[in-house]
Amino acid sequence: MRFVTFQHSGTSRAGILVGDASRDDQSLIDLDHPLLHERLGGIEPQIAAFLDYGLEKVVEQIGRYALPDEVRIPLDEVELRAPLPQPVRILGIAHNYHDALAERGMNPPNEPVMFEKDPKTVIGPGQAIVLPKGIGGVTYEAELAAVIGRTTNNVNVADALQYVAGYAVFNDISASEVIRQDGYMERGKNQPTFGPFGPYLVTADEIDNPQSLRVKMIIEGEYLQDSSTSRMLFSVAELISILSRESALEPGTVIATGTPAGVAAMHTPPEWLRPNTMISAQVERLGTLTNPIVEGRLNA
Repeated sequence: MRFVTFQHSGTSRAGILVGDASRDDQSLIDLDHPLLHERLGGIEPQIAAFLDYGLEKVVEQIGRYALPDEVRIPLDEVELRAPLPQPVRILGIAHNYHDALAERGMNPPNEPVMFEKDPKTVIGPGQAIVLPKGIGGVTYEAELAAVIGRTTNNVNVADALQYVAGYAVFNDISASEVIRQDGYMERGKNQPTFGPFGPYLVTADEIDNPQSLRVKMIIEGEYLQDSSTSRMLFSVAELISILSRESALEPGTVIATGTPAGVAAMHTPPEWLRPNTMISAQVERLGTLTNPIVEGRLNA
């Protein structure tokens, strides 16, 4: 199933996308519709609540019977938001693609290079990425995101994917020149709006192998990244296993698994993000996450 968070009639709530959001004539199932209250057993119609309860159990309860037409809303009548607007944590992984390492002439790290991204940076499809005026070069980073669905503590690689509730597209917007000046990632990774996430959460049962998904970045029709998760240095399962040894991963934790070759600084000239353009991150079977770029104020 493809779970979404959407805005409609003044409220934000969870739904299930019918189709892949590629056409405006599609629809979604409103999980706050009165006809579905009993089927959900009183669970709040929010994806965070579904993760706490167990997303696979929600899928089972919804799928037991046919859904009446009354619970559907046309897609063009709603505004999609990030599927998980307030993740518990966002764990980012740097230098995790063989092609990106080769492009930079870097040796592979012996263990994942992890950083934390502020959940407050998250925005959804169609919402604007704000480039603070004077911030310097800012890059895109198309990534596969894995969303943890059960408390994950010291798991082995063979079992790690059982703890994934679903997958989505993440765009780790990064102020590269700020990071270089500061000598650390915190400020450059955590400007407001620097965490586009979505357009929906695909349940893990629909992705049999997260290491065989094509990853692309498209700006104004130009393909600037085009790779595959098969080129990851550390697989999704390995990342979960390693991270879970350091601290327990709670439901609602997002792991942004790294980006392939082709980030802005690696082009000649550099393809830094520019205001008044549209940017689209794609991961195969997970949809296209499109956001406009605008200019704004610097967050110190």
